[in-house]
Amino acid sequence: MYKTHAIITNVDNFKEHHLLISIYSTKFGKKKLIVFGGKSRKKNSSYIKGIVNEIEFNKDDSCLSSSLIQSYNWFIFDKYQLKTIDYVCYLINKILFLHDEKSEVINNYTNLISRMNKRQNYLSELMILELEILRSSGYQPILNEKVLKKIFNKSKMHETKSYQKLIIDLSDDLDSKLLFFNFLGKVISRVLINLHINLPFPRDEIIKKS
Repeated sequence: MYKTHAIITNVDNFKEHHLLISIYSTKFGKKKLIVFGGKSRKKNSSYIKGIVNEIEFNKDDSCLSSSLIQSYNWFIFDKYQLKTIDYVCYLINKILFLHDEKSEVINNYTNLISRMNKRQNYLSELMILELEILRSSGYQPILNEKVLKKIFNKSKMHETKSYQKLIIDLSDDLDSKLLFFNFLGKVISRVLINLHINLPFPRDEIIKKS
């Protein structure tokens, strides 16, 4: 048996009473697991797209148990927050091909959900998560001094050693954050085009730009 913290990135019906769930974990990467009897009332609340659970499964890819670690208050979320969850799960499903035990995707995703649950601005956490998904999948953009000057339309921009520090340094400068958000959108769009993948809705619909 195997046990791991994982994001449930998709839930599909499987035969009459069962579910087929897609998960992402740092230890095992992406997997699809069968939840036998998953449609029952007792089990159904444990398998929702976007929550982080401790998943136990066997070598036959049957999910044996699921314990909640981090959920989201979907009943108070607005359309932007709900689309953000759909968007992140979609990215993970489509571009995280590689197994990466150094990945911070789950930690960054948990930080994002925590901000959203507190009804706080989550733009910084979202961009850090996007960049980590890109890094873990081998598509991290180059953020040297030349690129940063071009993004922010400034003559003086210094190269930073980490994208986390770059975004934190933007602090409460919403205009600069939006410039970087737009830059990331172009990077992600280029990656998806190269992989012949289309987002199910425009990326601009995941945040309120005000």
